Amino acid sequence: MSNGVESAFGGRSIRSDRQIRRSVCVFCASASGLPEVYHRAARELGAELARRGHRLVYGGGNVGLMGEVARSVHQHGGTIFGAIPRALVDRELAYGPTDELVVTDTLRDRKAAMDDHADAFLALPGGFGTLEELLEVVTLRQLRLHDRPVVLLNVAGYYDPFLAMARSMVEQGFAPQGEGALFRVARTPAEAVDLAELGPGPDPAGGEAAVEALAEDWTDTAGGA
Repeated sequence: MSNGVESAFGGRSIRSDRQIRRSVCVFCASASGLPEVYHRAARELGAELARRGHRLVYGGGNVGLMGEVARSVHQHGGTIFGAIPRALVDRELAYGPTDELVVTDTLRDRKAAMDDHADAFLALPGGFGTLEELLEVVTLRQLRLHDRPVVLLNVAGYYDPFLAMARSMVEQGFAPQGEGALFRVARTPAEAVDLAELGPGPDPAGGEAAVEALAEDWTDTAGGA
């Protein structure tokens, strides 16, 4: 990672200097026919990333919110790294103008390529795939395997049920920490990019909590989360 420094966790980190240009990995929907409020947020996010000189890292698609954010980045002079599985190229109609497009063999390889190029993670509204990508980087943050920013853009209250569940998990002891430690929440695209620029948050786990979390880590045996 070009802007990276060694993390106190032994993983990857980024500097907190807001003038550094970053590669921001955006998770979002590829579904069509979504309400306009979500399309507008994706376009505004793409414009905001480009205006601030950040590179978009994403899943390489040309449809749904994925296509919206990518086209907006280019319309405002930004650059894009995309990664897309071979099996999804035809189904998702890969975004041809991507500045760098990597075609991978599997979804796991796609996520690994996105992770390798990301200084921060930002989730727009999306379906099961978006949630899976988001929860993976949140889980790895809990396990202290990275300390890069993770931001949810809560458009029109989309993530309210998820946030309520996360609070319940913490209250009942299923997770040591949640919002504020593992991830931050933004209401607008500009605020989301602000949070992505802040750099690492506090150490999300320590002592016994970290040990218990590591006991749930299946990545070594499953070939990656």
